[in-house]
Amino acid sequence: MKRCRIELKPTAENDLTRRFRQIAEESPQNAVSWYLRTIEAIEKLDVLAERCPLAPEDADIRMGIRHLIVGDYRALYLLRGDTVEVLHVRHGSMDRKF
Repeated sequence: MKRCRIELKPTAENDLTRRFRQIAEESPQNAVSWYLRTIEAIEKLDVLAERCPLAPEDADIRMGIRHLIVGDYRALYLLRGDTVEVLHVRHGSMDRKF
């Protein structure tokens, strides 16, 4: 089975950091739990990254952006060769424009 390398782009890292800080204001323990759960799910994209559907954001730009749903959040990513490029981590209620 083909394994991919996971690459978090700076935009995704910023999304994760910002949301972690927001959650930590209310509950540091919940922030750590959310972060670890999200990273663990993203890391599982190393196998069968194609299993996730195209994201609604891809309808206009048609670059092959996919989304992995993790609880109330979505990790938006591109599959380029043997690399999964994670572009953003967004709350499901956020505007779906890219």
